[in-house]
Amino acid sequence: MKNRLALLFVLAATPAFAVDPTGVPQCDALLKRYEACSGLLKPKQVHAAQKELLDAAMGIRAASTDAAKRPDLERYCTDRFEQMKKDSDIAECMSKP
Repeated sequence: MKNRLALLFVLAATPAFAVDPTGVPQCDALLKRYEACSGLLKPKQVHAAQKELLDAAMGIRAASTDAAKRPDLERYCTDRFEQMKKDSDIAECMSKP
């Protein structure tokens, strides 16, 4: 029982999962970096960050099949990435090359 609880705690506190590619390179770059940096957030923020990543990836993947929406997705992800590099709890990590 102790081992199961320990494992549950480790899994809950570790953002060790991979977001599947969305097919939009700008968005994939943003999500990949956000996933890598989310482990630096406060423990209470990690779960919310993981949910945000998965929800965003699903939404982007669904919208990316619409050619009319694709330029907006590319622009949104590029702008969001730049904003997170300047103004987020993980800005330093997001800014790394």
